[in-house]
Amino acid sequence: MNKAIKMVLSLTAMLAAGCSEGTVGPKAPSIKDSTIPGGGATAALTQGDTLHFTFVIDPSRTVSYPLGAGNSIVFPAGSLCDPDHSTYGLGEWDNACEVASSPVTVETKAWLDDLGYAHVDFSRHVRFVPTDDPAGWVMLSLDAYGADVNLWTKMVYCQTELLSSCSDESIADPTVATLTNPVTGRLTRRVKHFSGYSLTSGRDDMETSFSKVGTAATAKP
Repeated sequence: MNKAIKMVLSLTAMLAAGCSEGTVGPKAPSIKDSTIPGGGATAALTQGDTLHFTFVIDPSRTVSYPLGAGNSIVFPAGSLCDPDHSTYGLGEWDNACEVASSPVTVETKAWLDDLGYAHVDFSRHVRFVPTDDPAGWVMLSLDAYGADVNLWTKMVYCQTELLSSCSDESIADPTVATLTNPVTGRLTRRVKHFSGYSLTSGRDDMETSFSKVGTAATAKP
C-alpha cells in the first residue's frame, strides 16, 4: 500500500507540473443553470450558482477536461469500462471489465457549497479499468476556492447530493486517498467510478460523521 501511495504522489506531481506549463485561458463568468456542450468548462465556480456542462470520454486517447476553473479530470487511453457490458455498484470497482470501444458523453454539474467547497456531480454511472499502474488511473482534481484546507480536508464520493450519501473510500482503499498540492492547495485523488465527488472540511466533521453513520458532511446550496 505504501508503494501505491508513493506512486500516486509521483503521478500527482507530474500532473501539477503539466498544468503549470499549459496555457491558461481567460476565466469566463459563472454561469447559472446553463449548459456548455462538449469539452468541459473553464468558468469559475461561485456560491449560489450551478455550472452545467458536458465532456466526452474517448477511450482511444488520453484526454483531460476542465470542470470549472481550477478543477480538472484526466482519463488515460483505455481506462473506461464499456458501460453496456460491465457491472456497476459497490464491490465491483476492482473487478475486471471490458474496455469501451466508443466515446461516452457525460453530463456534469459543479457548484460551491455554503463553506466554499467544490462539488462535482456526473450523470453517467461508469467505472474505470482496474490497474495497479498509476499511469492508467483516472485522476480528479478540485480547487479549494479559498475555503479552509487542512490536513483532514478530503475528496469524498457521494452516491447522490444528499448529506447521508457521501463516504470516504480511502478508509478501505488507500489508492484513492486525497493528496494536497502544498503550493497550490489543489486536492487530487484517483477515481474508480463516477457519481459525485465533494470536498469536505476538517477533522471534527469527519470524525463525527464517520464514527456515527459512515458519511461525510457535505451540502448543496
